[in-house]
Amino acid sequence: MKTFIAAGCSALLGGTAVAGPPAVDGTRDAVYGPVASLQNNSTGFGDNTSDHVGYAFGSELDGGSAVIAGGSLFIHLGGNIESNHNKIELFIDARAGGQNSILGINPDVSFSALQRMGDDGTGNGLTFDDGIEPDLYLSITCGDNDTDSGIVSYIDYAELRTYGDGVGDYAGSGSSYNLEGVDYIEPSVGDYGIRVAINNSNIGGVIGGDGEDCGAPDEVIVDTGIEIEIPLVLFDWDHEGLPFDDVKICAFVNAADHAYVSNQILNGLGGTVNLGEPRLVNFANIDGPQYFSIGDETKSCIPAITGACCFANGECWESVTAEHCDASRGLWIGEDSICEECDLGGGNDCPTDIDDSGTTGVDDLLLLIGNFGNVCP
Repeated sequence: MKTFIAAGCSALLGGTAVAGPPAVDGTRDAVYGPVASLQNNSTGFGDNTSDHVGYAFGSELDGGSAVIAGGSLFIHLGGNIESNHNKIELFIDARAGGQNSILGINPDVSFSALQRMGDDGTGNGLTFDDGIEPDLYLSITCGDNDTDSGIVSYIDYAELRTYGDGVGDYAGSGSSYNLEGVDYIEPSVGDYGIRVAINNSNIGGVIGGDGEDCGAPDEVIVDTGIEIEIPLVLFDWDHEGLPFDDVKICAFVNAADHAYVSNQILNGLGGTVNLGEPRLVNFANIDGPQYFSIGDETKSCIPAITGACCFANGECWESVTAEHCDASRGLWIGEDSICEECDLGGGNDCPTDIDDSGTTGVDDLLLLIGNFGNVCP
């Protein structure tokens, strides 16, 4: 398959930075240097299984990197954004001030995104870790382009001034599609110089679920995903010539209406379910920082241990954790096992002998009554 935009170099853990800004094409370039953040949580928003450059059938954030070059902040998020208008929410702290807890009086962008996540007048609102006060917000989404060839992306941005208000607006649109066997990635174009490119072809990274996992199994970095360029001038609304020497980034996946936070946050949550209602999310109450900074260098992580999950009705799932299998009332048969290894005993010549005593008796009846109403897999 040919690709219209040339892919950048794949950077391994601990890679060496090179001069010059990265190409905004959705592929992680060596200029980013070492990966700053790796996912440690499997995805509750679906594991993508398609290598299409545009369409994705799940959302995950496997890793994050950032660099300042050529007067812009560049961010690469390895992974996928499902093409059903789910959102990637980016909150960036690059200057003094900002909002540690999202207010309810911010600019109205992306169909009232910040109002939906912010304080509704009762003192709630999405709250970040101590030490990060975002001062710029970016919303990234994508959906079908109506031609069966790919997706269209939509970008919105807003200032997060300390006391609210500020500037916010629609920041442009791009597309990713395949035409006659050739992949095309067209970064978004808008009035504010923000560019976003989506390459949804990743089928690696974390698996689906809510357990611990690794965004770089076997230290194989996911180097395709969502790439962003933000001109530094958008942070410098006071025209002070800010130093930009301490930039922090919180990125997470949210539902299409900005109303249900997933378990895909960078940095990761360490194995948990989707977080749900954004106004009730307080990252300070979760172990570890839920953000990464320019200059961070992540440590390697351990992938989830998976195997086959066998069910009494003959169904079988592969690449499932023991916890996921047990919660689904299946039988997990070991690490790296496959469905062909399932052995459920080949049937029972005396199905009424529930306790395997050799006869059907009162104890069998009591076991049946005790399990009456249970739903079988």
